[in-house]
Amino acid sequence: MSPLRTLLWVSWAASLLCLGLGCDGSPAAHAEAEASRKPQVAPRTALRVRVQLAAEGSAVGLAEATGMTSAFRTATVAAEVSGRVTARHVEPGQVVEAGDALLELDSEQLRIAVQEARADLAARRADQSDASSQLERGDALLEKDAMSARQHDSLGFGEQRASASVSLAEARLRRARRSLSDAVIRAPFDGTVEEVAVQIGDFLAPGTPVSTLADFSKVRVRAGVTAGEADSLSPGLIARLHIPVLGGEKHEVEVRSVGKLADPQTGTYPVELWLENPQGRLRAGMVAKLHFPAPEGEKTGPQVPRGALVRRDGKLVVFVIEGSGEEQRAVSRPVEVGRKAGDQVEILSGVLVGDRVVVEGLFALRDGAAVIVDGDAA
Repeated sequence: MSPLRTLLWVSWAASLLCLGLGCDGSPAAHAEAEASRKPQVAPRTALRVRVQLAAEGSAVGLAEATGMTSAFRTATVAAEVSGRVTARHVEPGQVVEAGDALLELDSEQLRIAVQEARADLAARRADQSDASSQLERGDALLEKDAMSARQHDSLGFGEQRASASVSLAEARLRRARRSLSDAVIRAPFDGTVEEVAVQIGDFLAPGTPVSTLADFSKVRVRAGVTAGEADSLSPGLIARLHIPVLGGEKHEVEVRSVGKLADPQTGTYPVELWLENPQGRLRAGMVAKLHFPAPEGEKTGPQVPRGALVRRDGKLVVFVIEGSGEEQRAVSRPVEVGRKAGDQVEILSGVLVGDRVVVEGLFALRDGAAVIVDGDAA
């Protein structure tokens, strides 16, 4: 091979070696080339959040609840005797007093039944009078030994049977009169007619519902409270109540009862109050806001804003900031809540006074996520 061709061949081999190992052919250059060909992983971005300190609080004014109004009492009035409707005296929305007639049934057969019972009673009383007279004569004959004791006893038994027949006839007459009275269906209490379910001409059997009556002279307000709130409430406590839809006028209302059985769906305990309704503005189904004052100076668990509470995997949690500087992490903690008031919620377990809880930036937050604290919302 000629010297020129040999030189060209060496130059070509050196060029290939430079491309594979780097221009300088060193291992460092080779590693740098390999790294440049690997995909680059972007650093994980910390989430920006706002926090607030869990504060020590007092129980004064901490218990609040939302309730619902209902009629003080309602009744589904039903027919007690059978008959055809001959008169309808009321319409829905009409105010009635106890004893007012709502409907009337055909009572002709019931009047006949009263007459029959009255006649039967008269006959039974006549039989009793005759039996009593025979017994008196028997007494006189027994004293003169003109009648045997057995015959006298028979007269006595006859008088007793006649007396029992009179009592039975009297009971039948009372029942017939009651049935005749029940032909007029009356209001059981003062209230408002909410529904009339029958028309003139309808035939009714005993037990057929004919009307719904509601008493709104006052309303019941029922609300659900937590176990901690229920423990601090008792009958006789004066609560503040207002109905937002009616302008928010505040009323002082006495707590009537605090339930001991929790609602299986909500887990809350029922509290009931009675609110007077002299103007008739209150209706069933209105939302009522309740404020229950707690004993003065009673201490509670730490309080956090409602916005700090989120539900993850079926549990109520808050995110607490742990660490400092660039090593800060948001750690989720399951919590048990107590009483609520306004924007504040009492935490019974899971948070300590002074913990930094996340109040903004919770949407994308996960347990252990790196965070940047944007500031203290307090």
